[in-house]
Formats: sequence, C-alpha cells, structure tokens
Amino acid sequence: MLLKKFRSGSIIKLITLMLSLTLIPSAFASDTSNSTCPLGKAFKVAVFQAGSYGDFQKVFRQTTLALQKKDLIKGPLLDPTFTHDKEGVYERFSKDSQGGCIEFVSDGFYNGLWNSEYTQDLANELKERVKNTQDISMIWALGTVAGQLLADSSLGIPVLVMTPTDPERSGIVGPGEFSDKENVHAQKEVNRYDSELRLFYNIFKFEDLGVIIDSNPDNHAGQAVPVIRNLAREKRFYLIECQGDIIGDDPKLTQSEFSKCAKYLSSQVDAVYIPMGNGASPTNFYEQIKPLLDHKIPVFSQSGESEVEMGALMALSNSDLQASGEFEANVIEQLVQGKKAHEISEYYYAPLNLCLNLESARLIGYKPDFELLVGVDKVYQTIKRP
Repeated sequence: MLLKKFRSGSIIKLITLMLSLTLIPSAFASDTSNSTCPLGKAFKVAVFQAGSYGDFQKVFRQTTLALQKKDLIKGPLLDPTFTHDKEGVYERFSKDSQGGCIEFVSDGFYNGLWNSEYTQDLANELKERVKNTQDISMIWALGTVAGQLLADSSLGIPVLVMTPTDPERSGIVGPGEFSDKENVHAQKEVNRYDSELRLFYNIFKFEDLGVIIDSNPDNHAGQAVPVIRNLAREKRFYLIECQGDIIGDDPKLTQSEFSKCAKYLSSQVDAVYIPMGNGASPTNFYEQIKPLLDHKIPVFSQSGESEVEMGALMALSNSDLQASGEFEANVIEQLVQGKKAHEISEYYYAPLNLCLNLESARLIGYKPDFELLVGVDKVYQTIKRP
C-alpha cells in the first residue's frame, strides 16, 4: 500500500495536505455565492452617508425591515429603536445579516461626520475599494451628498441613492422615470419640495420669504435650495437667505448658527421655510424658533412632523419613511432577481400627510380656513416644549 512507504510523520503531513486540499474550493470561491438566491449569489452591501441624520436612520431601518420580511436579509427583525450609525451597531448587525441574499460587509459602513473634506476622501476610498477588491457588490448611498459622490457609472455595481432631496437638479441622475446611468438608481419624490413650497405660498402669499441654509454650496441641493430659488423667481417674492454652519459634525455650533438665523430673519421677513439640517435641535427647536413666533411669522418645516410638534406651523410629512423603505426594498428585490438598476422606475409617490400646530397658529394670529382644516391629516393642539 502507498501509506507503507511513508514514515509516521510523513503520514501525518499527507493527511494534513489532503484535508487542506478539501478546503481549497470554499476558500477560493466567491464569498458572494449562495445557491438559494435567484442569481446564485448574495449582494455584499456597503453603506455610505455624509453624516448622521434622522431620515437616513429611518430609511435604513425601514428598507432593511422590509427586506427581512421578504426573507432577503437574515437576522432578527429590526425594532423601532434600531439606529445603524450608533457605535458598534452596524458591525453587530452585519454579522446577523450573513446567509441572506443581501449581506452587509462588516467594515462597509462609511460615515463622513458632516465634514466635507473627510466625506470626499471616504467616497474616493470606497470607489477605489469597489474597483480593486471586488468585495462589495452593492452600495446604499444615504442622502443627496452621498448620491452626488457615488453616482459613478464606472463602478459597475448597483448604487441605490436613498432619500435624495432633488436627484435631478443635484446631478445624481438625469430627468425621467428611469436612470440614465446603468448602475445607479435614485429615489425620486416627484415634485415634492416644489409642491409644498407652492402650498405654503398659496396660503400666505408672502412677499419676503426667509430660509435658513448651510453656507457650503455642496449641501444646497439636499436642502432644495435650487427649488426655492426657482419658485422665488417665478412668483416674484424676495428670498432672504440666512447662511451659516447649519450642517456639520458639531451640534453646538450648528444649533447656535441656526438660532442666530432664526433671530435675524424674525425682523426681515413675513414667512420662513426651514430646509433640512442638523442645526435644528431635536429637543430645543421651540426655543430656536420662538423669535419667529413672537413676530407672528408662519414657519413651514421641510423636515416634517417632528418640527411641527415642536412649534413649526405646518409641514408635509412622511414621518417614519416606511413607504420609502418599502419602495427601496422592492427595487432591491428586483436587482436580486436579475434586473439592472436603470430598468427599474425611480418614481416614488410618498403618502404625505399635512400636519398643523394649532397653538403655533394662535401665537401668530393665523386662523386656518375650513378648506385647509379639512385637508389636514394630523393636528397638534399644543407645542412640545423642552
């Protein structure tokens, strides 16, 4: 027999070699292989955001939850408190996601912390990784800035841009229902911000509209600034922009800048539209906008329901972004089944609710007419104060 020709040490070496050879196929096979998935592979996901923001957390949670219900992502169903960008949460969840058709890469979470230079560096790093290592096969780009940095046709993998404010004007994708980039899909809320601004204008017919926007032009598309400026030209009202460090990684600074703008605009305008930005305090918003309420100025919140609860007069709101997450999950399901990103409709019709705060209305002396009240979906009787 062959084994008789070997000493005992050689026999052990041979057995070890034979065992190692049985491991070679799995070691060299693509780590995306999964025979239970329609394409025979799992998509390996990296997540990119310019910084932490409530809507990003909501759309990540709702998209993931919808995919879990479709059995495309493994792991226990996410609960309402799940926040992907809290320290260590994404890494732990990535372990739980293994084994499904969508898996999150353990070191695949990129957070720019609202630092423009750092965010750009991270985007470059991720793009180089995609091109050179092939360990990522799908990107979730959360928000407008992420979409602007990663809507790159040369990447060759699906890039899903979630909750962008205005993907056409911001240059993420071209106009129309389907993407002009084969690998990029951007959720398009058709005319969302234009519609709510027109609603606000039609109610108050303001002559001077104040807005609180970031001083960095890179963040303007995400705050719908081009939409606001276009409507100002069309309706011929004056637009008074208060710019500052409204978006950034220092909450103390951004909230202070926001408060200064609110105080400044209180003596300059007859209405205020507040775009998204982390300068609006999640707990002290009422105190920030109190100078506006004291001067009888109506405030419309782009962010939605939570700011109406704390004192903004009104907003159109899709507060939990469940429908947005379900839309993205349906897009991802089609990708898993073999469709290309540019073959899937980008049009998303959000189930928006009109929210109104009656205490804010009383404070500014506004009496909503019957037709408006009939159309209100959610009414707050009082202001939630700190």
